[in-house]
Amino acid sequence: MPKGIGNLKALQVLKWIDIERSHPSVVRELGQLRQLRKLGVANLKTKHYKELSESISQLSSLRSLIIRKLHNEVRRFESEYYQEAPADFLDSVMSSPPEHLRSIEFQGVIGKLPAWVSSLSYLAKVTLWDATLNDDGIVVLQELPNLLVLRLRTDAYVGVKLIFPSVKFPKLKELFVYNLENLRELLFEDGTLPELQTLKITYCKCCIGGIQYLPKLKKLTLHSSVFVENQDEVQKQLKKHPNHPALEYGS
Repeated sequence: MPKGIGNLKALQVLKWIDIERSHPSVVRELGQLRQLRKLGVANLKTKHYKELSESISQLSSLRSLIIRKLHNEVRRFESEYYQEAPADFLDSVMSSPPEHLRSIEFQGVIGKLPAWVSSLSYLAKVTLWDATLNDDGIVVLQELPNLLVLRLRTDAYVGVKLIFPSVKFPKLKELFVYNLENLRELLFEDGTLPELQTLKITYCKCCIGGIQYLPKLKKLTLHSSVFVENQDEVQKQLKKHPNHPALEYGS
């Protein structure tokens, strides 16, 4: 990306920007795009963090933010990537994120979500890749009042047991669990996810429990690569469910 992007004052959608290959002034100029509603950036290094955060904080019209950090081959060689926790950087530098964000997508080893995510009352969609979250990371999302879609993709969560506790995720309608290598149990407690309608699980090997506690569930999709250790029990739970949710097997 050449310099001068800041002159496009009426620009509303900008993606994908390869930060490492862009002119050094581009990260700073992003903050001048006050009408920007959707931003996607990729290939970040530690040296970009502070300036990028300052620019994003100025984008009051922003509704969708996608940050894809580093490609696998870069991770292998860029030791500085491991020397600074991106979540700490986001917490300390981006003290005033765009308050009207409705969708965020983070790809990269962050270990935890920045605390300010829990303050985004308009946030409706969250997609995480390679985030390596533990249970504390999921807690940040539980109280979001308008979260409708949650997608946990490859290694977004690295725990063994993922529990959705009672009276949490009040408006979530769609949950996607994709390629969580360590996951062995996916459990839903009574009273959790009262609005969930769609549950999709792909590339996982786990037990599933508590489907009967999802009162509005309409469809459970299991990818052909999923190994559900208690599949018979899951089918029994679905048959007893008052909604009789559809069980689909994706290819």
